[in-house]
Amino acid sequence: MTAVSTKGHGRRRVALNTLTMESKPTVASGVSFQEPFADGSLWIVTVEGVPTSRVSGAVVTLLSSMDGLSAIRDLHERLAPDEHEDQFLALVERFHKNGLLEGAERKNPGRFVFRAPLTVQIATLRAPSMFGTLDRVVRPFPGAAGLIVLASIVVLGLIATVVQIPDVVRLLVSPVPLLGLVILSLALGLLTLIHESAHGLSLTRFGGRPRRAGFMLFYLTPAFFVDVTDGWRLENRWQRVTIALAGPAVHAVFGSGFAAVALLTTNPDLRQLLLLLAIACYSVVLVNLVPFVRFDGYIALMSALDEPNLRERTKQDGLNWFARLLYGGHATPKRLNRGWSVPFGIASVLAPVCLVVFAVLRISGSLAGSGPLTGLIVLGVEIAVSVIGLVILARGLRAAWRNGASKVRFVLVNIAVVAITAIAGSMILIPTFTTTGYTTGNGNSILVVSGVGADISIPDGAHVSLLTNGVMGNISVGSGTFEGQALEPVYVPLQALFPIKVSGVEVPASVLGTVHPDTDFRHIPLSGKARVDLGVMNLWQALWASAVEQPLADLLSR
Repeated sequence: MTAVSTKGHGRRRVALNTLTMESKPTVASGVSFQEPFADGSLWIVTVEGVPTSRVSGAVVTLLSSMDGLSAIRDLHERLAPDEHEDQFLALVERFHKNGLLEGAERKNPGRFVFRAPLTVQIATLRAPSMFGTLDRVVRPFPGAAGLIVLASIVVLGLIATVVQIPDVVRLLVSPVPLLGLVILSLALGLLTLIHESAHGLSLTRFGGRPRRAGFMLFYLTPAFFVDVTDGWRLENRWQRVTIALAGPAVHAVFGSGFAAVALLTTNPDLRQLLLLLAIACYSVVLVNLVPFVRFDGYIALMSALDEPNLRERTKQDGLNWFARLLYGGHATPKRLNRGWSVPFGIASVLAPVCLVVFAVLRISGSLAGSGPLTGLIVLGVEIAVSVIGLVILARGLRAAWRNGASKVRFVLVNIAVVAITAIAGSMILIPTFTTTGYTTGNGNSILVVSGVGADISIPDGAHVSLLTNGVMGNISVGSGTFEGQALEPVYVPLQALFPIKVSGVEVPASVLGTVHPDTDFRHIPLSGKARVDLGVMNLWQALWASAVEQPLADLLSR
């Protein structure tokens, strides 16, 4: 593969704070282009030797023509006369944003990296030597025969999981023993490390170099990572697919092994732990295969199609289509000429939003009624996510404004959207509730509890549903009506407030009142979560109550 360097232009650097059609950009000195092996294949763009994307020959021609002497208008007329000026300028601005032009702020990924909207990485730069050593260690292991054995484990594990589905459901809606939770967390952390190592090892085996490896927070979730962008140097797309799927394969094999052993064991505590590990591993596999987020499934799909920057291109197609539907403006050529580009792009916009919302709801639901520290955590997460969402929305509106839409239509449509949203939110009525804990005492009486000194207003006669306090969900185990009383300090089992079970451990709380049973309480769990119905509110009132009032009540509790 031939590398075409841009260092020889010898032109002056041009600061490109704001690009116009009269700007005369220069391709950055550290940018080079690696020629494809076969005619018609894609070129590889590298920055300081690090592959960043695969691009067409037309893009290479455009970038190579940016010598600091030719204005963007001249380049447009010469190389892409059929494309609208705004779209051509936006393409050049994207080159600038990605650090391909002189004057752009470009910093090679180092030991600490933040990537919008919710990714923070802490890395080591010695990954190439680490994975080179690891490759030499594992190379003697059997190849095809080993793959057959691993595939057999996956099949047997899936069968074992299906056989144990009733036990799995019961496990997910029950609190987890503290020791089991600790072992689960450590095991999942180790498996994530092996998962990422499989990516790096596969890349090394195919002749690539993992450049960075380390720890990160990804959409509020802690994880390890390995930078395998060097895989774009590989001409064989199926090798790139193998690198992407090597990580999920690790979790699939271990999850299946845990499920198979759980089916054979007779120790109930060990079986519970093994099933938890199996379900956690399968969940990692399913989430990783979602193609609409930059997970392994997306990398595999992009590699199989040999379409670089698939999400960014389809997201732009989806947003352009939606913006033109709302605001009008110029007809924008599709960045990915495939029939599914627009729906895939819209799904790629919505999927991260759904993941973040699910994470926030799960955090707030699990920690509701658990005291001031958890209230502070929930409020902090909600504020951070809201700010990031507003920034992304503002960028989208700015892009639509610059796309040639009628300014009058732009303003009127936004006013209409805000008005319709406000009216719809006030007209949509939904049942609302507050979440606390419960524990049994004085015979069949059930006490509804929360943090010490909590200020939660619950009307007498409110309907109460008693639920299991499960690590992944809850099921109803009883119901009754609420009768309030003056706050009274009390100690309750840990599982009344958290989905964690520790024999003999109690935590301080306050008695809010008594639940008079509608059903027989003699056979329900001794402690768990309680959901108190507060009537019907419109959507905005309900959001305020659950997202603001509930965590504030926890925060102000003593």
